Amino acid sequence: MLKSSGSMAIVSLFLSLSLFPSAFPSAFAAETADQIVRKADDARGPKIPYSFTARVTNYNGSEVQDNTYRVSSKGTDLSLVAQTEPTRLQGRKLLMKGRDLWLYTPEIKRPTRIGFEQRLTGEVSNGDLARTHFAADYNSVLKGQEKVGGPSGKMCYKLHLTAKTKEVTYREIDYWVEKTTYYPLKAQFFAISGKLLKSAIYSDFKPILGHNRLTKTIIQDALQPSKRSVLIYTKQKKENFDDSFFSKESLGE
Repeated sequence: MLKSSGSMAIVSLFLSLSLFPSAFPSAFAAETADQIVRKADDARGPKIPYSFTARVTNYNGSEVQDNTYRVSSKGTDLSLVAQTEPTRLQGRKLLMKGRDLWLYTPEIKRPTRIGFEQRLTGEVSNGDLARTHFAADYNSVLKGQEKVGGPSGKMCYKLHLTAKTKEVTYREIDYWVEKTTYYPLKAQFFAISGKLLKSAIYSDFKPILGHNRLTKTIIQDALQPSKRSVLIYTKQKKENFDDSFFSKESLGE
């Protein structure tokens, strides 16, 4: 009897899902959205300890400025961003531990607590390099499907991401992830007021550390079209970091 009752319950559940799929919309939609964001995170960067170089070229009308950073990452909660160019800014570092972020400069020689949303250079916020995986920081909802790139573009999942806490880079994100590859292709970033701050285009996916990953991001200011930053990621390398590498005491080394 117990076995029969269990079978009847399973049959009843499947009938309910088949005949009345809208009866369970939020749970399944949330799970699907989270899966999509996690797969897109894999295309942004691996979860294994690794390092890479980020070259950032800032454009402001006719003005062009270059900055280079070496980024070391361990999981989603530990990262160190060290500026290597230009020479006058060498030694500046960002240390992320969980949702805490510190800035170290050779002049002050004392780590200062800062926010992920603060500007690092050009249109690039601190969190754009220090904390790049969205699944851990945002609740996601699948809003539908759209083509990115015009009529001949690629069909994407469109998601809306809402910050889980205030200690993140952006309050809300509209996010487009390609259906067939789960590559992130486009994002729009919003302030707490709902104002669009900037947008990003992700491209140039290449085989890196066992998976195709993006190697180029263009971040565009929403209010000033002449202002944009182009990030190129190179020299990705698997690492073996001890946790002590990501400590405030080691920033001056």
